[in-house]
Amino acid sequence: MKLVKYFKFLAVFLFVLNFNAQEISKRYDKINWFGNETSIEKPKLLKKVIAPFSLMALGLSVNSITTKTKLQEDFRKPFNGFETSVDDVLPLAPVGIMYSADLLKLKARNSIWNQTKFLAISQITSVGIVLILKNTLKIMRPDSSTFNSFPSGHTTIAFTSSQVLFNEFYQTNKVVACSGLLFSISTGSLRIINNRHWVPDVLMGAGIGILVTNLVYHFEPLKNWNPWKKLNKNLSFQPSISTDYLGANFKLKL
Repeated sequence: MKLVKYFKFLAVFLFVLNFNAQEISKRYDKINWFGNETSIEKPKLLKKVIAPFSLMALGLSVNSITTKTKLQEDFRKPFNGFETSVDDVLPLAPVGIMYSADLLKLKARNSIWNQTKFLAISQITSVGIVLILKNTLKIMRPDSSTFNSFPSGHTTIAFTSSQVLFNEFYQTNKVVACSGLLFSISTGSLRIINNRHWVPDVLMGAGIGILVTNLVYHFEPLKNWNPWKKLNKNLSFQPSISTDYLGANFKLKL
């Protein structure tokens, strides 16, 4: 039931974002499973790496024990010991928004198939980098629980997810594209508030997630690999959501 409520929340959230946006994207006639890639003009690679490198550099610059301890105290003081586990769920919320937008037939940069490929490549690569750094540097968490604090894995996953969403929709629906930042920034903030990560852990995790995702979307590995393209003409999927029901109608013409 919790999962159903979660997806209902995402559906309502996306509906509100879409119909309150100043710029409403054109819609597909049918759900874009495997084809109909949108032609866009790619920004130069330098523009894509400035922000993540800046976050990573800032994270390194405040990574001394004295500086990050002071930052931790200042950041957590207004919350007076507040703790929550919602940061375990938030990192994948932008992915839910992306696929919900696809089911609502909002026009995106790529088909669902290519979205999934780029999402998987981005997540596997960024998480791999984070695990290598965690196991190599072995930095103590602020709650003194383990020696794997730097960088923040939750934050990396969250910013990778939100950057995939951004790259898919920033030219067709900017409000939907930017909505993922609400979840990724919240995830990073809660990792600090819950005393699970230092500020530099979060800054580095965010930088890695954004950088890897932007590189994947710039070079587009395996973009033309699509053994299912013919199915796009024969596949039909219609979601059905109400206050007490979550379901769908699925048709496949063979």
